[in-house]
Amino acid sequence: MIDHVSLGTNHYAQAVAFYQRVLAPLGLTLLRDTGAEAAFGIPSHWSFFLYPVPMEERVTARGTHLAFGAASRAEVSAVHEAAMAASAKDVFTPRERPDISPTYFGAIFLDLDGHRIEVLTNAN
Repeated sequence: MIDHVSLGTNHYAQAVAFYQRVLAPLGLTLLRDTGAEAAFGIPSHWSFFLYPVPMEERVTARGTHLAFGAASRAEVSAVHEAAMAASAKDVFTPRERPDISPTYFGAIFLDLDGHRIEVLTNAN
């Protein structure tokens, strides 16, 4: 099982603000921001980190994506809506994907750096 994930960002301050907004519907908050590291999660589990990377360095890789689990379809939709309001680029809007699973409901967007971010649930 994966305990936590880190992403690099060429737009650190903007990315921290973006993820504060986008992760809020999942109950994840900014737990620490030192300017050299931003930690998100819940107090008992810091699960998502951002690190600043110089503009000339690439932070995304083809085929890589990060998926956040949601407790409900409403949470999936709320995350997607927050991401779109925060200037993310839509890959696919919240919907069922029977090609993945009969219970899958999710969305994918690109964050400010172009990271492919998914939010999904298998709840009805």
